[in-house]
Amino acid sequence: MHPPAFGGHPSDAHLLWVDGEKRFDEDRLRAWCGRHDLTVETDQRVDHDRAEESRKQYRIVCSWSEGESESFDMGDDEWELTTQRTPETFVEIDSEGVARVAARDGERILDLQELWTDGPVLCFRAADLPGTQRLPIERLR
Repeated sequence: MHPPAFGGHPSDAHLLWVDGEKRFDEDRLRAWCGRHDLTVETDQRVDHDRAEESRKQYRIVCSWSEGESESFDMGDDEWELTTQRTPETFVEIDSEGVARVAARDGERILDLQELWTDGPVLCFRAADLPGTQRLPIERLR
């Protein structure tokens, strides 16, 4: 994906769109997430469900799993191991505009053609789905 061209957004709400090539506005994504108390993480890694090469990932975290801990004794000392909390539900968009939507009941991979916001709702058009889809962020919290 490429950054937006000057004045090239289809609307003030668009985050991703196709204008000859896919364009993505990271600043608008971060601003929208800030308004809705969502965390944005970025990473560079291989996600084998989407590609075999390393891609930049933009993850909108909607809820976190709780870290777990386990105690054990070793001699006279008691030790506690705690796991780090991890994203539980999220929307992750890679640098080619392919998204992973992880909900509590499963995951779905989508080839996004267009992504915009409508208040606390992500609206999108994807290659394998008909028409406009709406994903209220509250469904992922």
